[in-house]
Amino acid sequence: IEDKPVTDKQVVAQMKEMFPILKGAKLVTSSSKPDAPYPFFHVQFHEGVRIGYADYTKKGGHLLSLLIERPIGKDRITQAQMKQKAEKAIKSFGFDDVELVEIRENHLVWHVVFVRINPTNNARIYADGIQMKLAKDDGEVLGINTMEYIQKETLPEQKTVTIDWKEFFTDQVTLENERLAYTENEQLQQRLCYEVLLLKETKDE
Repeated sequence: IEDKPVTDKQVVAQMKEMFPILKGAKLVTSSSKPDAPYPFFHVQFHEGVRIGYADYTKKGGHLLSLLIERPIGKDRITQAQMKQKAEKAIKSFGFDDVELVEIRENHLVWHVVFVRINPTNNARIYADGIQMKLAKDDGEVLGINTMEYIQKETLPEQKTVTIDWKEFFTDQVTLENERLAYTENEQLQQRLCYEVLLLKETKDE
């Protein structure tokens, strides 16, 4: 990270702006240990029924992680509402180059994953991910992890090879969607690949 250093007061102000519900929280701020990959400020907070922490890098004040613990009510929002809230939140945090690619759930929270989109070819960079946790009762952001996104993979130039999918697959397969994505090979190198969604016809016997 080559950004200018920030102070703990700047980080606290930024946290309260990003998460307005914590504006009146009681705070304790400390610094990361010397061996941390990215030196950061650790902000512990307590606001009503909410307790948790947030970590921000000392250079640039980038959000690294957030965790909020609070009771989950009995109300439930729909998956469509949750998706809308997640996408609105991720943009409000300043991550405007990502796309929602995965949704999972348990009985209390939704877990979603965003990945960075390469602007030169619109390919998904799965190694540059952001994980987010949202409450099922109202969609409040209860957790976020941006470490993979902050590290940002170096992408070597790679040519795409045009594939005739009709020749590649059998007649029983229909190509529903095709796009580019970067995935790691055995040497941990980012390789440009095709990501395809297929529909295969089957006959019941």
